[in-house]
Amino acid sequence: MASDGRGPLLYAYRPIPANPMSIALLILLVAVTFVLGPIAAAPEGLWPLGGLCFLPLALVVLAILAFKPSPMYVYEEGIEISLPFWRRLLGERRYFPWSEVRDVYPSSYEVAGSFMSPFASSAGTLVHVGIGIETKDGRRRLVRFTPGAIRTFRAESPGYQGAMAAIRDRFLRHGEPMVTSARALADREVLAMQAETRKPLVSISGVFLAFFLPPVLVAGILWATTAAGQGITTPLVLGAIVVALIPPVASMVQTLRRSERRNAILTELAKFQESLRERAAGGNPLHEQADGSPPRSR
Repeated sequence: MASDGRGPLLYAYRPIPANPMSIALLILLVAVTFVLGPIAAAPEGLWPLGGLCFLPLALVVLAILAFKPSPMYVYEEGIEISLPFWRRLLGERRYFPWSEVRDVYPSSYEVAGSFMSPFASSAGTLVHVGIGIETKDGRRRLVRFTPGAIRTFRAESPGYQGAMAAIRDRFLRHGEPMVTSARALADREVLAMQAETRKPLVSISGVFLAFFLPPVLVAGILWATTAAGQGITTPLVLGAIVVALIPPVASMVQTLRRSERRNAILTELAKFQESLRERAAGGNPLHEQADGSPPRSR
């Protein structure tokens, strides 16, 4: 199958319409809106509030539709990456000829919304592998795949494996390198980077403190107010809730930033290892030794 000078279609990947976090939130809102709402709120006249109760559900459905990804296609002469619906509406470019691509390599990313679970994020079980594409103008793009498992560190899904196999085979047949700008790393640097990626993003004690402290803060503020002889008002309760949210929000922000740093290190390692794989396949020397000396002959 050929398409507009793109050459034969080598591989097609169709991602799931919505990520698991969105589906989980949708199910929760459906249960609250159509089951718990009529039972608990309707007798008090608080449901459906003129349709206002359906607004959160409608917003989530619209978000799912807006972020619905398109298929990804690998052609002999280029790649058409997957983009969400809203970016396609804006006319963002999807197809890139291989002649414009500088590097193609495995790239790490974390499942959307995983920063909200510092436990899983710190364990690294939500880190997955996609395909990183760098064009000659210096821009980077990431092709994501539906996670195949969340039990292993840096999991590779069947979709990723199939797409990467097709890309590697294409470049091998053409005698072209997939990676041309990988930074050379000594053995000691590789080991240090691997050790860095294995560290927890946040400590277990920090996670427990961040997520179990809010109720204590709310109770403490309300108790102190009562002890001072002041009445508990709605603004006071809202203020206490805002204060209580500071620890978990700070924990999630810290987790997100450290996760991005970890994925950047994993991606750099994968890019370097991809270049080594190509050099080894071509019989070229690999890389310098841990002491910085030139590589030994093989």
